[in-house]
Amino acid sequence: MDSRSLARSVWLRGACLVVALTTSACAGSVQKFPLKDPVWRDKDRHSFDQEPEEYFSPFAWDGANQLVFRPISRFLAVDPLGEATNVNSVDEVPDSSWFRNRIGLPFAKGGARMTMQEFENGACVTEPLDPAGPWTVTGAKPNGFNPGFIIKAANGLRYLVKFDGTTQGVRPTAADVIGSRIYHAAGFYTPCNRIVYFDRSILQIDPEATGEDADGEKEPLTQRHLDKVFSKAQVLPDGRFRAATSLFIDGKPIGPWTYEGTRDDDPNDVIDHEMRRELRGAYVLAAWTNHFDSREQNTLAGWIKDPKRKGFGYVRHYYIDFGDCFGSIWEPPLLGRRIGNAYYLDVPYVLEDFITLGLQERPWDTARFGKSGPVLGYYDVEHFYPDKYRPGYPNPGFVAMTERDAAWMTRILARFTDDHVRALVRSGDLRDATLESELTRILIGRRDKLLRRYLGKLSPLANPRVSDGELCVDDVGVSAHVASNKRRYQATAYVGDGLASQALKASRKQTSVCAPLPSVPGASDSAPEYLIVDLSAVDTHTLYPTRVHLYQTGPAAYRVVGLERPESHSPPG
Repeated sequence: MDSRSLARSVWLRGACLVVALTTSACAGSVQKFPLKDPVWRDKDRHSFDQEPEEYFSPFAWDGANQLVFRPISRFLAVDPLGEATNVNSVDEVPDSSWFRNRIGLPFAKGGARMTMQEFENGACVTEPLDPAGPWTVTGAKPNGFNPGFIIKAANGLRYLVKFDGTTQGVRPTAADVIGSRIYHAAGFYTPCNRIVYFDRSILQIDPEATGEDADGEKEPLTQRHLDKVFSKAQVLPDGRFRAATSLFIDGKPIGPWTYEGTRDDDPNDVIDHEMRRELRGAYVLAAWTNHFDSREQNTLAGWIKDPKRKGFGYVRHYYIDFGDCFGSIWEPPLLGRRIGNAYYLDVPYVLEDFITLGLQERPWDTARFGKSGPVLGYYDVEHFYPDKYRPGYPNPGFVAMTERDAAWMTRILARFTDDHVRALVRSGDLRDATLESELTRILIGRRDKLLRRYLGKLSPLANPRVSDGELCVDDVGVSAHVASNKRRYQATAYVGDGLASQALKASRKQTSVCAPLPSVPGASDSAPEYLIVDLSAVDTHTLYPTRVHLYQTGPAAYRVVGLERPESHSPPG
């Protein structure tokens, strides 16, 4: 065992003992980790009394920094980033102000995981916006790629209203709604986005509202600003307009959050953002949806006030703006076909093309519109390669991602069934059976490619639990239908201070794999016995194991307290 593995083993064993002694074991029943267990909650939502200053993120500077300056600094750095640091003892990410376990919960929450109704609602907990109005326009942004305006509804809630534009049908608004539901279900905080159809006559301008001139400067809002917005919107045959509405987030917006470093004015922000597993693993979702515009300008931090302490609060972190997903087209076509396959400035590709005189075929060379025509653009399955996906420019979290981070998010992605995908597509209200069928097909196809890639190296066995003296795990590969249901399994226990090995008989129960746990005489709450169990799936070869750490605290009482996914078949040391 190398020094790194030894150090992790020692840390895990110590952490396991703490967890075992501070939480009760339940003999003869299914053992679960409650959400209030310390390993499942980061203590990063303590309220403090100094509201952070608003942060402004200039797009041009961020792009130049990530495309040029940061790669140079990382090349010259001598400290590799290594594995994510906000992972608990069972290889999962705890709930925090950044992330909340939802569809990917590795245990039952109140007897059931996220319901289909919760999935379909996404972040929406309020009634839909009344399309009959009246809507009071309080601000407008007539310029840019996604023009729109801000309204205050009759119920007092505020919304951002955005349109599709005139080139790709309903894709931009559908993408904003569907993308928000994907990220919300996966565990991130997002706004409540919905599709709405309305007549322009319901709008009234707030006398104090402001718009932007051609230079982006504020000026009193007039009908002229709204005319410019509506000139870039599609008019339905009945004269109404289709839009995506985004309910303002909880809390006061204080600007974007970054994918690297920490905020100096947030005492809860103690983990460098590029070291957070959820921000690294978001690469998998970006690749699935082709959310190439996953940069810091499409994030938002909100100051959440403490209802019990005036002037106190904490910072929550949101993903916003998914309108680029599912095939946004850029001109000229050669550039548009590269989106998702290369950075805006991808130096390695430039050098390779120079050396090979451009003779090397790239995925974008043969990309063409599919059955959807320009609506879904070049978003497809055939030219999608999970390892080669690229956003518009380097994202520090994605650059730092390791195999473990990607595998973690892919285990969450495996929870998105075909029925979930169909529900997602329905939420976008595409109004066309061919578009619905095509988007569903592409989402399922890209999902399956990601599952096959990232469930194939590290162990796909997850969600350890103890039931009636047996240790059971789920085979995520089998449950996601990307691995053979004829797999065999091996199990070995390592018991006592010397970790003496003992072969166990592993058997499958539907998509779960279970093995009987050895019993150590004399084990009790006051004198728990330590054991490790390695479980491996066997196809044409034996996959790396899932290594589960446990304590026995009684004759038939066990507690799962740790999980590792080694990249070798060596026994624990």
